Amino acid sequence: MSSTRLVAKNSMIQLVGKAISTALGVAVVALVTRALLPSGFGQYTKVITFLSFFGIVADLGLTLITAQMISEHGADESKIVRSIFSFRIISSFVFFALAPIAAIFTPYAPLVKFGIALTAFSFFFVSLYQTLIGVFQKHLVMQYPMIAEIGGRIILFGVTSYAVWSGGGLLWFLGAVVAGNLANFLLVVIFARRFIDFGLFSFDWDRAIIREMWHRSLPIAVSIIFNLIYLKADMLILSFVRPDFEVGLYGAAYRVIDILMMVPVMLMGVILPIATGAWSAGDATRAGRALQKTFDAFMLYAIPVVCGGWLVAPRLMALVAGASFTSAGAPLRILLLAFFAATMSTLFGHFIVALQKQRRVVWVYGTDAVLSLAAYIIFIPLFGMVAAAWATVGSELYAAVMLGTVVLRTTGRKINFTILWRVLISTVLMCGVVFGAMSMHFNIAMDIVIGAIAYCAALFALHTHTFFL
Repeated sequence: MSSTRLVAKNSMIQLVGKAISTALGVAVVALVTRALLPSGFGQYTKVITFLSFFGIVADLGLTLITAQMISEHGADESKIVRSIFSFRIISSFVFFALAPIAAIFTPYAPLVKFGIALTAFSFFFVSLYQTLIGVFQKHLVMQYPMIAEIGGRIILFGVTSYAVWSGGGLLWFLGAVVAGNLANFLLVVIFARRFIDFGLFSFDWDRAIIREMWHRSLPIAVSIIFNLIYLKADMLILSFVRPDFEVGLYGAAYRVIDILMMVPVMLMGVILPIATGAWSAGDATRAGRALQKTFDAFMLYAIPVVCGGWLVAPRLMALVAGASFTSAGAPLRILLLAFFAATMSTLFGHFIVALQKQRRVVWVYGTDAVLSLAAYIIFIPLFGMVAAAWATVGSELYAAVMLGTVVLRTTGRKINFTILWRVLISTVLMCGVVFGAMSMHFNIAMDIVIGAIAYCAALFALHTHTFFL
């Protein structure tokens, strides 16, 4: 089977799996937001945001590097994975042991600080199973981590539902997150053993592999720290200086963006090993073709989501999180612009890794972090979540433009906009149909379905599908 067909097959499997996983995730968000309301969800968001800082730093770029190293010709896959996994256990334990200690010095309420200590276990499990994702990416068998993810989401939904039924508070909902990610981790380990010699206690420490891993991951780790500042510092600063109610509204809007970002991140997980293999083999044509096809797919997805989402944002937030979150539609409209830019930076950021140009773009992440942090510190205390959203748009746009420039110059490739024009025409038609449907006062689910049908019909009429056959 050709690589294009394999990518298509794995992408379809992941899309179906992600649809199920996302539906369960949305159901969990709906339960949590309605149970905790904006102020309680603000505390929930503070816990997750604070630990996200430690989780992102703990990654150290190892998720990408694992996929890269085992995809190269002649790689000892099992030994590489065991060595990196062993390193990950030690580094993650250190980072997540420090998190509850650091939380003591924050202005958070005691309940939030205790929640951070509890939920650190969840992030520890996430850190471990992410190391193994590269195995499935290399073999193009992403159905296995998808099954594991869905299994974890089912556990999360079950425990969350019990918490709602029993009237449990914040810690119950955070405990559900721990249980879900533990289940996900155990299932990923079981499935990984189908492809490599690996187990929970299959530790290894090959110095040559660790040294090579560190050499490759160091620029990514530095970039991740800068990424952390410009991607997550808005929420952290907001949580320090604004009331729980506002943090909850912004956190709910951001959760919608996180859900939308699952698709580009998922697709890049499949594309990365192929692009890495093509470029390392000197096949620039194949790598360039992968870049173009992925760009086209992202345009097909992101543009209608941004435009359609802008039209229905307040009603969408009420649908997802409850009527008390309707006002979160305002920051969501702004964050949708950030979502589009983040989609592009995800594309180019992964291709930077495939081209092994990580060191060349550290300055991009560094300058982005400095500029974004300055904007967050100056404007968030004054203007709250609106300032946080606009500063996020600027930071993501800067990263997308700079990373894209490096990728295109390195590959010598020019992006073809044939698909883009068809997408724009189809999106305009879709928005017109949705606007008309809104005037007829249908419910939002009907508006979304009508818009999706109109968009797909327009794409088909313009023969867009023929470019992917």
